[in-house]
Amino acid sequence: MQELMKFLFGSADLMPHGNCFLWQPGLLWLTVTANIVIALAYFSIPVALLYFVYKRKQVEFKGILLLFSLFIFSCGTTHVMHVVTIWRPVYGLSGIIDALTAGVSVVAAVMLWPLIPKALLIPSPSELLKANSLLQDEIRYNLKIQNELKRLNQDLDKTVELLQQSNQAFQESEQRFKHVVNVTPAAIYTLLFTGHDRYPYRTTFISDAFLSITGFAPADWYSNDSLWIDRLHPDDREQTIELMEQLKETGQLNHQYRFRHKDGTYRWIHDKSIMTRTSTGQIDEVFGAWMDVTEHKEAEEELHLAAITFESLQGIMITDPDATILRVNQAFTTVTGYAAEEVIGKNPNILHSDQHDQLFYEDLWRQLQIDGRFEGEIWDRRKDGSIFPIWQCITAVKNNRGETTHYVAVFTDLSEKKKFEEYISQLAFYDPLTDLPNRRLLLERIEQVLIQAKRKNTYAAILYMDLDRFKVLNDSMGHQTGDELLVQVAKRLKQSIRQEDTPTRLGGDEFVILVHTDTDRQDEATQKILNLAEKIMSKLNEPYLIKGNEHYFSSSMGVTLFSGRCQLAATDLLQQADTAMYRSKEKGRNTISFFDRSMQEAADKRLQIENALRMAIEQQQFTLYFQPQVDRNGRIISAEALIRWNHPDKGLIAPNEFIPIAEETGMIQQIGAWVIEAACSQIKLWQQAGMDYAYVSINVSSQQFRQKDFVTNVRRAIVQADIESSRLMIEITESVLMQDINDTIEKMQALMELGIAISIDDFGTGYSSLAYLTQFPLSQLKIDQRFVKNIDVDKNSAVIVETILAMAGNLGLKVVAEGVETERQLTFLVEKGCIVFQGYFFGKPVPVDQFGMNIE
Repeated sequence: MQELMKFLFGSADLMPHGNCFLWQPGLLWLTVTANIVIALAYFSIPVALLYFVYKRKQVEFKGILLLFSLFIFSCGTTHVMHVVTIWRPVYGLSGIIDALTAGVSVVAAVMLWPLIPKALLIPSPSELLKANSLLQDEIRYNLKIQNELKRLNQDLDKTVELLQQSNQAFQESEQRFKHVVNVTPAAIYTLLFTGHDRYPYRTTFISDAFLSITGFAPADWYSNDSLWIDRLHPDDREQTIELMEQLKETGQLNHQYRFRHKDGTYRWIHDKSIMTRTSTGQIDEVFGAWMDVTEHKEAEEELHLAAITFESLQGIMITDPDATILRVNQAFTTVTGYAAEEVIGKNPNILHSDQHDQLFYEDLWRQLQIDGRFEGEIWDRRKDGSIFPIWQCITAVKNNRGETTHYVAVFTDLSEKKKFEEYISQLAFYDPLTDLPNRRLLLERIEQVLIQAKRKNTYAAILYMDLDRFKVLNDSMGHQTGDELLVQVAKRLKQSIRQEDTPTRLGGDEFVILVHTDTDRQDEATQKILNLAEKIMSKLNEPYLIKGNEHYFSSSMGVTLFSGRCQLAATDLLQQADTAMYRSKEKGRNTISFFDRSMQEAADKRLQIENALRMAIEQQQFTLYFQPQVDRNGRIISAEALIRWNHPDKGLIAPNEFIPIAEETGMIQQIGAWVIEAACSQIKLWQQAGMDYAYVSINVSSQQFRQKDFVTNVRRAIVQADIESSRLMIEITESVLMQDINDTIEKMQALMELGIAISIDDFGTGYSSLAYLTQFPLSQLKIDQRFVKNIDVDKNSAVIVETILAMAGNLGLKVVAEGVETERQLTFLVEKGCIVFQGYFFGKPVPVDQFGMNIE
């Protein structure tokens, strides 16, 4: 380090001699001044260049200028060192500075030459002058443009200012519009027509009010174009959409419809809209407003209802809070007899009757003050003084402060209702035809008699009677004739008993008499009841004069005797008497039977059969037996189908054990339908097996024949079995024939049109006359077997059979003799012209697999 410093700043050692020059002072300062001036000049040049580069950010040859500035600065530094070495010869430092200057000058010279071509591209002064002139022209033009732009800019500033003012006004107007939209009760919307069938409208604006009116937020409307159509009331949808389409023509629309709220309820909407068009006349947009007018609609309905109500048949009276009458309606005048001007301004107590005391009216007024309402039955007085019942409802009308402003009294005249209640009571306890007590009242009386008999330890009895063959009269001569007979029977019953006894009509031709004896001895009570029963039956057996003709009817009576110790209910006692009555009918009618335990057992058995019969229908426990019908040569030509009940425990049950029960319970219709279907199916099987019988006959009950769809059911069975209709024959009894003759003829004609023959079963036991027979489209008669069995022992039977054969021949009817059991019977029938026979002589009813096996 010391050596380096000595080299740089050493002087004496480096000096070749003690003094460099022996200059004169003048020359010395001239040299010093000249070098200093040169150095300052050199130093000012790089400063100027650096300032130029600093000021001129974009200089093409900035690097060479900086290097040249360094070179000039180095040159200036060397001049400074010349002055320094005069007094202090630091030649080492001076040499280094010279070397650096030399290096910088070399680098600058080397970098300068490549820049010469580029420098030559720089315009000459003349070119610059020319360019400057052009630039001046451009500047003048630009100044002109700039002035114009300045003016335009000023105009633009004014326009922008106006736009800003307009925009601010628009924003203020839009804000005011939003405020108006939000505070108005109407819901504002705009929409476009889409032309789409499913979504014809697209919502473009929805106000917030739609949320409260419909329950749907604006976002729901924007996202679902079918929301409006989907939630229109079904009854309003078609008309509303049609009106919206008319909007395209009319340009404005004002209508109402129902819209389903999000909560599921319907709201009435008043929709007012207008449509705008573009300058070219195209449909632009629809502006509209909704108002929820549900409350208004309901108010209209209430007002309409109130108007109707005020003019209704109910009396209405309106008073002020002090109970002064202000108004009444026409019904009030009609009911009370008071005209409006006679009661307005007066107190309602002008209607008070003596049916209620003062305390009643005070309680009524107190209830009105507390509850604001009274409802109940009141007896009032009309203007003419008559008393009448009303049902009155008084309501206090209050204002929004809870103060009573009016009282509204609505009342209904109960006079007719009271009469009707009496009439209903009469209907409830009395038979409307005979004016006798009915079953309901009878049961109450039986309960009362049971109590009395228990208290007095006495006997009582129930006499249950039924007119014999009443149904035949009723069906043949009409219900009016039957009703007249029942009225006369009721009168005779009243004449035959005491005042304290209870005669009753249960329905149809069934009558009951409840008798309470005054004895505690059973034998004595029995005799008294028997005497009364015989007296009644004698009275009932007397001829009846109906429509100028005398008619005779007997009756069957059942009696049950009971004491105060009896533990049975009234219905059970009545059932016992009914059971005894059926025993009388079984004995041959026109008899009296007292109930005993054996009858109860029979009744229980009958009930068991009834229940089992219902099960038999469900499980199809029936089967058909067939009895042959043969010609004179003994050849089977047809068959009669006869039902049998194949009971799972009791085996085969004959028809006479269950058919009567089936007829009484109505089950005969289901059983009869099964017989028809089973018979048709068997006919088909025989045909397929080559057994060509002329027909199969089946018996049809009265109930089944009277079914409205009987002919339809027969037709259906024939079609299902795929058989010829002529293969089936329907047998009905004379009694069926004579019931409702018009209906009978209509059904018979319908069957004949199908090709089904009709036969009268058990002919000769009824009362059909030759004149009646000519009215019916019959094909065949079956002589009742009771006559056939007796033709060889009873002349009358023989005559009847011979007469029937002759009559049938004259009418062109076929005849089947039923019940042939002996050869003598067959011989007689053949001699008299009969050609078809049926009976045990030819074969009993047998299952289908045995049919025809034993015919000789």
